Amino acid sequence: MSRNLHAGAVLAFSFEVKSLVTELNAALSALFRPLGLTCVQAEALMALDELGPTTLKRLAAHLVAESGHPSRLVSRLAAEGLITRAASETDGRAVVLELTERGRELAVRARAARAPLLNEFARRYGDRLDGATDLIRELRAALSEP
Repeated sequence: MSRNLHAGAVLAFSFEVKSLVTELNAALSALFRPLGLTCVQAEALMALDELGPTTLKRLAAHLVAESGHPSRLVSRLAAEGLITRAASETDGRAVVLELTERGRELAVRARAARAPLLNEFARRYGDRLDGATDLIRELRAALSEP
């Protein structure tokens, strides 16, 4: 196969991955909208529910968030009374984030709203998802190599 055919396959794959992320975020946003949450807010609440009290840095890594965005997100969630921020007892520079009761309730509701979509994907594509995930991880690792 010629080099141009390989390059075309890479570009087509890249386009499909980007398109999938866009479509998946749109589908999730529609599910979270009745809860009054954006997709990113719902993901953050579910992540904090899973992680428990954690730092902004750890939350950002868990969300694969871009620099600057997590602090704005956290400020918005705190202003809405969904999380609290407190100084870390072990690291004076770190701030520990924790869900409020209302934040925990919304995390549970967001997870329930998302479940039918995840279950449908698992039912339809479950036997192929592991291989696709492995390929994407390999590609991501290759891009992060120096």
